Amino acid sequence: MCSFNTEDKILNASIVLFSQKGYSAVTTKEIAKVAGVSEMTLFRHFESKHNLFEKAFEKFVFSPKFKALFEGLEGDLERDLNKICTSYHDILFKNQNIILMYFKNEELNPEFDITLFKFPNELKKHLCRYFEIMRDKGVIQENPESLAISFLTTNFGLFFTSLVMNKLNNEIDVEACIYNYVRIFAKGITCSI
Repeated sequence: MCSFNTEDKILNASIVLFSQKGYSAVTTKEIAKVAGVSEMTLFRHFESKHNLFEKAFEKFVFSPKFKALFEGLEGDLERDLNKICTSYHDILFKNQNIILMYFKNEELNPEFDITLFKFPNELKKHLCRYFEIMRDKGVIQENPESLAISFLTTNFGLFFTSLVMNKLNNEIDVEACIYNYVRIFAKGITCSI
């Protein structure tokens, strides 16, 4: 039996409400009500709605395990990219509510964007470093930053497409798509001998 502490209840309630209504439309009073706590308790744990969002984002989206993934890669381009891609999609699908919340947000807030884009920017840095290492080994010749951006945008596109298609009852085999994409991507960037 799992029991949630007060902070977890507030974080979980905020993610549900933010994803349903968008960040701007949700009040701290609503979050407190759904969490089963007073608004004062919410503010004791989180100074503001924005602070609550940042903490929820860190808990649900940013994963220290992802950093460890890059440290455990084998140096085999296709296998490594498959691991990275699969982990990225796992994180995207586990956090689809908070990602969808962003698209429901009607007013763009620079602080909000900084928080939301923290994870993709970190991932891009790790990918750039990985591609630099592979370039230094003579496996690839392409620009590491261009490869990282291409890799991220294509994978995010697959994630978003699968969300839309699954809502239309057209199942997409994401694992097969990942496997095929990585195979083609790796083959396309590998130096020919």
